[in-house]
Amino acid sequence: MDLELRHLRTLCLLADTGSVTKAAAALSTSQPALTTQLQRIEREVGGPLFHRGRSGVKPTELGEFVLVRARSVLLSMDDLVNDITARGASPSTLRIGGVGSLALELSARMSDVVPHVPVQVRTEYSPKLVTDLVRAGRLDAGTTIDYADRDPSTDGPLAWAMLAVEPLHVALWADHPAADSPVVRLADLADSPWALTPPDGAGWPDCFYLACQRAGFTPDVPFRLYERSEIRDLVSDRRAIAPCQSDFETGANVVVRPLAGAPIQLRHLLVWRRDGAVHQYADQIARAARRILDRGPRDTTEPVGSPL
Repeated sequence: MDLELRHLRTLCLLADTGSVTKAAAALSTSQPALTTQLQRIEREVGGPLFHRGRSGVKPTELGEFVLVRARSVLLSMDDLVNDITARGASPSTLRIGGVGSLALELSARMSDVVPHVPVQVRTEYSPKLVTDLVRAGRLDAGTTIDYADRDPSTDGPLAWAMLAVEPLHVALWADHPAADSPVVRLADLADSPWALTPPDGAGWPDCFYLACQRAGFTPDVPFRLYERSEIRDLVSDRRAIAPCQSDFETGANVVVRPLAGAPIQLRHLLVWRRDGAVHQYADQIARAARRILDRGPRDTTEPVGSPL
């Protein structure tokens, strides 16, 4: 078996989603078929590429080595295809991508910014993947997220606009000792078990661990899950608490409280290529995105890449 581009894309998708189930769904294949393909790839490269566990899959040391090179190969190929396409066609379609529902809402307003140009929309779990797609020219602009302790690079082909800063909250069971406080100190949660979503490639959960370290403790994290509903059930059952966005759906026996001093801040960003078709419209697109975010809570089913 020779490694092909589709195999490299499969490995990157597995790493970005952290789940065989989610990757199989994205590839429109079955979980057993994807598992079999992964085993063949691992035999080809001579070792396991992912650790498998109940919380998902995580790259091994060999896997990290392969993934770095796979992403480089795929981005180079994307650049080649994009350059070939650009030589033969004028930009006639606006390609918007992002994490969550913001990209969808923004696409509906593009007719006010760039009239008479069809819009294509692509959503992803991983903020890093959105940025990579913009860098490769496969998206014209992306709505993405990162965290206040990380500065987006201003070097290279990418440009960024800040859209909003959102302090993260915490979801607690209703009779948790801290639930009676209108604002909760992170240090007061040191003895509670946590449920986290997997890494998103944009700084999560590193920023969470850094905030806990600054608060004087190392968090106990027995649960790593993708789905809001599953984490909400854990909180409701008093098995874990969870960092979350303010619009986290509470339901029975769950409350959401702000963290004192906003120790973890989520940033909404717009990213585009300086040499791309939308560069001249970037300010208008950013203003449209800010108006959407300023309206208030988003759809609570939004699959935002990191915290809930």
